[in-house]
Amino acid sequence: MRHRVALTLALLGLPLAAQDITGGLQTGLSLPVGDLKDKSGLGTNQFFGAHVGGHLDFNLTSHHQVRGQLTYHSLPGSGWGGFVDNQNDYKVLQVGADWVYNFQSPNQGWYTIAGASINSIKDDWEFTNGAGFRVSGSASQSGKLGIRGGGGYTFNRNFSLEGTLNQIFVDKNGSDGFGFDTATWAQVSAVFRFGR
Repeated sequence: MRHRVALTLALLGLPLAAQDITGGLQTGLSLPVGDLKDKSGLGTNQFFGAHVGGHLDFNLTSHHQVRGQLTYHSLPGSGWGGFVDNQNDYKVLQVGADWVYNFQSPNQGWYTIAGASINSIKDDWEFTNGAGFRVSGSASQSGKLGIRGGGGYTFNRNFSLEGTLNQIFVDKNGSDGFGFDTATWAQVSAVFRFGR
């Protein structure tokens, strides 16, 4: 029985071992949209954030890839103004897998992205009233499902530009609730690849 299990695992591993595997880094802007940006007193009230991450590409064919990715997003907030001034700084750690379709090849041309992720998201908040009284704290949620889609263009085997729309389904209520159901942002990335 152990020999059958070992043989099965070895046979399953052969197709993956024979595939072209590359890796790389991505960095760029994370732009909150919807409630994550605009919900009064709860959103970032800020247009720009940033991200950095890494990925592994598994080239299945000349058109199809599976990409594993790990990305950290920082979405800083600015005050909403008024007698009680709220500020929310969001941070997201994202682990996911994307299906990438290359219209020409992995080394040049347009491509599309569709993916899913598991996310940990944290809100560091601060409330200040007109009298200078300040209260701060944080709320965090882990294991939240996210989806994303988008596309990009590969200029050469080492460099691409891509854009995606990301959405995480979060808890609105409770002690760690964010006051909205989905955290959504656009991501614009410079992608650097190695090992091709």
